[in-house]
Amino acid sequence: MGDSESIQPYNEKNANQGAKTIPNAFNTAKDRLNLVKDASNTAKDSDVQEKTKKSLRYSVYDGAAASVMEGAGNNYIAPFGIAMNANNTEIGLLTSMPNLIAPLFQVKATNLMERFSRKKIVLMAVLFHAILWIPILAIPFFFIDQGPILLVIFFTTFAIAGSFAGPAWTSWMGDLVPEDDRGKYFGRRNRIAGFVALTSTLIASRFLDYFKENNKVFIGFAVLFFIAMLFRLLSRYYLSKKYEPGFIVDKSKYFSFWEFSKKIRDNNFGRFVIYLALMQFAANIAGPFFAVYMLKNLNLSYMQFTIINIASTIATLLTMPFWGKLADKYGNINILRITGLLIAFVPINWLFSSNWIFLVIANIFAGFAWAGFNLCTGNFIYDSTTRERRALCVSYY
Repeated sequence: MGDSESIQPYNEKNANQGAKTIPNAFNTAKDRLNLVKDASNTAKDSDVQEKTKKSLRYSVYDGAAASVMEGAGNNYIAPFGIAMNANNTEIGLLTSMPNLIAPLFQVKATNLMERFSRKKIVLMAVLFHAILWIPILAIPFFFIDQGPILLVIFFTTFAIAGSFAGPAWTSWMGDLVPEDDRGKYFGRRNRIAGFVALTSTLIASRFLDYFKENNKVFIGFAVLFFIAMLFRLLSRYYLSKKYEPGFIVDKSKYFSFWEFSKKIRDNNFGRFVIYLALMQFAANIAGPFFAVYMLKNLNLSYMQFTIINIASTIATLLTMPFWGKLADKYGNINILRITGLLIAFVPINWLFSSNWIFLVIANIFAGFAWAGFNLCTGNFIYDSTTRERRALCVSYY
C-alpha cells in the first residue's frame, strides 16, 4: 500500500491549489520578461548617453578645426582681394554677395532633410566647402586680370556651401545638447573656437608679412588657404564621428517662406528676425570697407591689421561669460536690446582717430558689444523654436 498512500485523493482544495500555480507561473515569466526589457532599455539608454557624450566632445574638436579655417582663410579674403587690386565696388560685392545669396539656399537644404539624414547633408556640404579653397587660391596664378570678380563668384559659392549645412547642423546640435546645458556647452565651445581662431589669425598675419616682404604675397595666401582647406577636412572628419539621434521630418509642421513672411509681425520669432535683419543691414553698410580703410588708406601692415581685428575677438572671449550670466538673470531679449544700442556706437568710434592703437581700443569695445549680441541671438533661436521646426526657422532667419 506504499504507492497508494502517495496518491492524493481529489478534493476542491487540491484543485484550487493546482489552478493557482498556472497564473503564478505565468506572472513569474512575465515579470522576468519585463526585467529583461528594462535591462535592455537601460543598456540602450546608457549607450545613447555615451554616444552623445562623445559627440559633444567631437563637436568641440570640429569647431576648433573649423576655426583654423576661419582664422587662416576667411579672415583674409578681403586682404586677398585688395592684394589683387580690387576696387571698393568689388570689395563691397565680395563681402555682401555671400550674405545676400547664401541664405536663399538654406531653404533647399531644409527640404533635403525629408530625403537625407541631417548628418549626411552636413558632411556633403562641408566637403564641398573645403574643396572650394582650391579654385580660390589658384585665381592670382591663372586669372589675375579677372581675379576680383572670380573671387566674388567663388567666395559666394563657398558661402553657399557653408550655409547649406546650417539648418541641418543647428537641428542636429539641438538634439544632442541638453536644454539646461546649452549655455554652458556652447559658451565653452565658442571660447575654444574663438581662441583657436585668434591664434591662427595672428600666426597667419606674420606669415603673410614675411611673403609680402619677399614680393611673394600670393604664394603666402595660397599656402594659408591650402591649410584652411586641410583643417576644414579635419573638421569634417570629427563631424563624421558624431552620433545623430533619430529624426523624422513632420510635414504637418511645415510652413512656406511666404506663410512665414505674411505672419512675421504676428509672432515672437518673426519680430526677432525683423530686428536681426535690420541690424545686419545697418552693420553691412560700413562693415565691408573697414579692411579697405585699414590696408589702403592707413597702409597698415598685415600684423597691425590683424591685431586690430583680434582685439575684438579677445574682448568677445573675455566678456562672453559676463553676458551669459546677465542673460540668465535678465533674459536674452533684454540683452539683445542693450547690446543693439551699444553696437550703434561701434562705427562712430572710428571717426575720432586713425591711430592704429586707438583703433585697437575701438575694436575692443566692438567685441564687447557683439559678444553679448551674438550669444543671445543663438540662445534665443533655440529657445523660441520647437525641435520639429528649428531647421526651417533657421533657414528662413
